[in-house]
Amino acid sequence: MKSQTAVEWLVNELENHHIKIDIKNTVAYQFAKAMEKQQIIDAYIAASPKLEDITKEAAEQYYNETFL
Repeated sequence: MKSQTAVEWLVNELENHHIKIDIKNTVAYQFAKAMEKQQIIDAYIAASPKLEDITKEAAEQYYNETFL
């Protein structure tokens, strides 16, 4: 089971409350998803006890495996 990000949670809440906005096709949604992805990657790198062992590619792989 993949984890749900905060942006995805918000979209689901709007849909559950029958708010009729095609938010996934907005620039704001795409920007929020990109910001959120970068924050998760940065946190993954920062949380590593051996920073030299964690590359941006490894952090991005973690994001893809966990959230996509």
